[in-house]
Amino acid sequence: MGNHFRFKDEEEEEEMDATTMEEKEETQNNKNKGIHNNDDDDDDMLDDEPAHDFGPDPEFMVRKPEANLMMFGGAAVMTSSSNATSAREEEEEEDKGGTTMRRGGASAASLPSSSSPPSVFLKLQCKHKEKGAVYITQMESNFDFSKVCYRTSANEAKVFDVHSARAAAAAVPLVRHERAVTDAHFPVPNELTTILSCSHDNTVREWDARTNNANCVAQARVPNHILGKNGSLETCSIGGANETILAVSCGEKILFYDRRMIRQGGGGGGEIIKQFEDAHSETVTKLRFHPEKRHILQTSSVDGLTCTFNLFDEIDDENSLVSIGTANAAINDFGFLKSSGISSGNNSGSVSSKNILWALTGIEEIHLFDCDASGTTCGVEIGHVKNAREKAREAAKQAKAAMSARKVSSKPSSSSISKNGLKDMIENGVDYIINVIDGGDSNNHKYYACCGTINGTVGLFPIAYDQNGMKSDTSTQPLTLLAPEYVLPNDSSVNEQHQDGGRDREDLVMQGHGDIVRCLLASSSSSMATSDGQNMHLYTGGEDSSVCAWTATTTRSNIIDNNHNGFGGGAMRNSPSSSFRSGRESPY
Repeated sequence: MGNHFRFKDEEEEEEMDATTMEEKEETQNNKNKGIHNNDDDDDDMLDDEPAHDFGPDPEFMVRKPEANLMMFGGAAVMTSSSNATSAREEEEEEDKGGTTMRRGGASAASLPSSSSPPSVFLKLQCKHKEKGAVYITQMESNFDFSKVCYRTSANEAKVFDVHSARAAAAAVPLVRHERAVTDAHFPVPNELTTILSCSHDNTVREWDARTNNANCVAQARVPNHILGKNGSLETCSIGGANETILAVSCGEKILFYDRRMIRQGGGGGGEIIKQFEDAHSETVTKLRFHPEKRHILQTSSVDGLTCTFNLFDEIDDENSLVSIGTANAAINDFGFLKSSGISSGNNSGSVSSKNILWALTGIEEIHLFDCDASGTTCGVEIGHVKNAREKAREAAKQAKAAMSARKVSSKPSSSSISKNGLKDMIENGVDYIINVIDGGDSNNHKYYACCGTINGTVGLFPIAYDQNGMKSDTSTQPLTLLAPEYVLPNDSSVNEQHQDGGRDREDLVMQGHGDIVRCLLASSSSSMATSDGQNMHLYTGGEDSSVCAWTATTTRSNIIDNNHNGFGGGAMRNSPSSSFRSGRESPY
């Protein structure tokens, strides 16, 4: 927490005896005569310093907004004094009808809708409904986005090839457990068919997506004396320098296995080589090794902390700890985002590395942290979206106003926004946050908060600075949500009518989910891109037992540089302080 100063004891001051008073008078006389005493000077310095406690840590450098990042509210653009003149000149050119976009952002009038939208067409490619009343609770892809694995509430997970014409309809039930599956994903970048899962049946299993049988490749069973009375396996991951470390959570503990030593199939399964018992004080909600720096382990917990561990030299909950970030509420989910080539700390970050961590809390708030373990600001919270649901609803209203303005001016409205879905968000409100995604190349790697309603509507809201609430005395800057650039309709959009009395074109091909959407997966790039545009592929799963595949095609000729209109592209990176120490205090 840095250095803090104690309040003076007033009682001691009142009871100061005559001897002390004489010493102070003598000290003052010596000063007047030019005689200085170092000890007395130190005491005087302490007396002159303000009395306060638990202020901002002086080792946290206050982060200043980047000059090329769009602001929401107040001044339209944050520009440095050195280029203020050129910015004004560009504004004048725009007023004269020029089409050049200023790198600093847009005018204040265009802020609610973030920017003039590019030409985007959103299409529902296919929709697959599972048999029976099951929930789709998790959806993740392998590292080249060729396969997708989704977890259901039927104690299994299914896999499908994204390049298949039937996609989710051809999903194969590969992962099976005796009780509820709590985590299933592709854990290793260079093993595109390896799937890892864990379950309340107290096992963690490894599968091969190339096989269609129900036999796992390897299995480890956590013994009952480790589980304890209320322990259960909630999340798992594989990593390490040689992909040999298997990590699995058990309550507030993190267990480590040697992946090479777990026995094939069967019911036994390997010895625990290490345990982290002090990293978290409550249930660990997610474990993931960094997708690029494979010896870095990231964790989150109900205790509101996200921890970064470096397991390159040793596996130890004290010596391996790099940093701790605090969200002040239970963290349910997290993920990694690209920082667009701007490195942090000692400039050791790699180009386009995933050095930003998003964390979603149980009170539906979004936190962004620096997770570059090689930098000096790892663990520092760099942005926070408070009251995200309310912000999303207000942003939806702004989108509706912008669409109405375009209608009046005879400008075509964006086909990436469902009018019926937008109406659902405005009238019924946004009920939950699904996750945060990187918009990919077609969206200049902006960050989107994916928000949903209980009726199945999903909106993708760009994240940006909230200038009205920015502070100068904290390392964390407030963020807000701009008007949605994509709105995925629910299954009631078939009832939406066109203004001339007929059905809108989107109604004929887009009937999304009819209930809460639990998961959303986005591709940052695709081999299916056309010559005149780029595609962003979205996959969603929900409580209506459905899996939907969407494609948003953006025409290249109409793309406007929005890279600086949202939070994406590492806009909050800056030079760190000379030293860093992350606090380990629990928020509770």
